[in-house]
Amino acid sequence: MITRPSTTTELKELLIEIFVNRQNKVTKVSDESVLNAIFYGIAKVAQKAEKDIAITESRLFPDNASGEILDQVASTFGISPRFGASGSSTYVRVFADPGTQYTIAGHTFSSTSGIQFQVEEDTTVDTTGFAYIKVRSVDTGAKTNVNAISINTVSPEPTGHRSVTNEYAAFGGRDAEQDDVFRQRIKDNPNVVAQRTVANLVEVFRGINNDVLDVIREGISTDGKLILSVVSQNGVDFTSTELDGLLEGVVNFLSLTELRQTGDNFSVQIKNVEWFPIDVDFRLDIFNNFNPDDVRKDIQTQFSKQLDFRFWKSTDRVEWDDLLGIVKNVNGVRFVPDQFFSPRVDISVPNTMLPRFRSFIMRDLQGNIISDSQGILSPVFYPVQ
Repeated sequence: MITRPSTTTELKELLIEIFVNRQNKVTKVSDESVLNAIFYGIAKVAQKAEKDIAITESRLFPDNASGEILDQVASTFGISPRFGASGSSTYVRVFADPGTQYTIAGHTFSSTSGIQFQVEEDTTVDTTGFAYIKVRSVDTGAKTNVNAISINTVSPEPTGHRSVTNEYAAFGGRDAEQDDVFRQRIKDNPNVVAQRTVANLVEVFRGINNDVLDVIREGISTDGKLILSVVSQNGVDFTSTELDGLLEGVVNFLSLTELRQTGDNFSVQIKNVEWFPIDVDFRLDIFNNFNPDDVRKDIQTQFSKQLDFRFWKSTDRVEWDDLLGIVKNVNGVRFVPDQFFSPRVDISVPNTMLPRFRSFIMRDLQGNIISDSQGILSPVFYPVQ
């Protein structure tokens, strides 16, 4: 903020200093005097003027605005209003007999709070006896953000199914677009006129589907198509219908070369971004007066902030010592042995992918799985080593 509103005392002292320096009749202004009251009244009016100036500046500069004022900034610059609610997503780990299938149309997972999740891609359990399945919430809003170890049922239950749980919390659900994302969208709005750039395509895609967060150029496919990966605001993969809608809507913004058709397809391919899974496994010692469920939630909250894909840059890396430091500094954690922390090396994420936590296993110092208070997370399905 350019203008910093001053306190009444600061303004009053400044007025008194100017007054004393400009005449020689009065040398002192005591408390509770007539002059002191006059200067106090002037300072109060000046403070209100500074406050109004600061509010006006916040409407001109998005970095200084929030809430309703940020909405006014968008309206002033002709930018689309704050986006509405969206759902959450996460990975669930299913244990089942080899060959057990979980399909998009046939199976729905549910949490203990009643939030339902759809399968994003048909999955078949292989010979290992378990699989990770990416799911998205059916409803929208912040209520769809559920804690870890809370998704524990599937309906209908396929033959061979044994158990399911989400080792990591479901996140991305929101009631309305958050200020930080909305502010960045306002600042990026001039990219609409920056023709022939990826930033321009981002703004175009957002005009078609307001769940689009970013676009990544992956290069050229083997059949000569330009590959564009789209990233959603909440980490949910777009359906084939939504991807087709993006392709149809962007036609008017492509060049003649990109509009060249091969059969019934354009020479541009729009696909979902590929996620780079991050699997975490560690041991720790928790103080007896702390609930392991609360510790698990706090760690995952800090992890999500550390690796927020919305602000990820292609030059960033997953620093394993940063993750270790987060676990060590969470309230309730007494000790974390470094030698059992996984990953133990920094992870470089490919430029065309984004990182996302998939597996989260928390053990005691002896290597036993720390179960949740409801007993849903069964150590039977996890090896000690």
